[in-house]
Amino acid sequence: MTGTVTEAARTLLAADNILILTHRRPDGDTTGCAGALCRGLRQLGKTAYILKNVELTRRYEPLIAPCYAPADFAPACVVTTDIADYGLLTDNAEPYRDRLDVVLDHHRSNAMAAPVRVVRETAGACAELIADVLDEMGVELTADIAECLYIALSTDTGCFRYSNTTPDTLRIAARCLEAGVDGGEINRRLFEVKSWPRFQMERIIFDTMEFLMDGKIALVIIRRADINRTGADMDDLDSIASLTRQIEGVQVGITITENTDGTSKISVRTTKEVDASAICAKCGGGGHLRAGGASLSCGPDEARDQIVDAARQVYAESELN
Repeated sequence: MTGTVTEAARTLLAADNILILTHRRPDGDTTGCAGALCRGLRQLGKTAYILKNVELTRRYEPLIAPCYAPADFAPACVVTTDIADYGLLTDNAEPYRDRLDVVLDHHRSNAMAAPVRVVRETAGACAELIADVLDEMGVELTADIAECLYIALSTDTGCFRYSNTTPDTLRIAARCLEAGVDGGEINRRLFEVKSWPRFQMERIIFDTMEFLMDGKIALVIIRRADINRTGADMDDLDSIASLTRQIEGVQVGITITENTDGTSKISVRTTKEVDASAICAKCGGGGHLRAGGASLSCGPDEARDQIVDAARQVYAESELN
């Protein structure tokens, strides 16, 4: 049930008709990893596709949409990139739940099973693992592959600002720049430019942010009515959970987003004092030390009570250690 980069590379080199899966609410890491891996496999003469993700936003569409599998594609090998749990499989990926061949991830809470399962918890982004697999297979780092990897690395590390940034993160990013990636333009596009709906949503967030435990916890609820009123889409809300952690003194930032069906998506961001994944685990989720998430079937106000209670418990436990 476990494996190494070498075993993953050997499995992929021996396979053909490969299908790559990305997770729900796809971010830059899952899409960048899938895009880089698919292009690398094709460079080696493999038939490789990415399963269509209906939640894909315009920001990451160029990374994977050109590689979507045709409706009649019958894969012989199924690979996941950056998927930590079965609950993160898209609806159209459910038929492959019990037939995963290779799992490639960096979440320590990973609960996926496969004959080859490589989980590098120390990686700042799953892209670090993908880069090693591509190297092991002998794939040339072309500009299009490098762009996918660079976007994956930069988005999962907050443009290389977060504490999960590793020496390997920067080494691989440097290789991507050497391969012809315009890092400055990508960084500007992903981290500086704001759409008008995004600007409006940020204003609402700062106006309604709630502070608990003497400012150690910051919490915001993104309500569906505000999303609809501003015209924001999932692309406009990308990485918006990081705003809560920008306030001085905040050690736990909680963002609750009301889904279209009235359920709630939880995003937790923490400083080095508190384990974000431990907070989310109490609500059925998981993630990393500094970033975690969970989904609750209740509305945002009830979700608030549950996640705040979890945050208080984990914070109290952290003070004892």
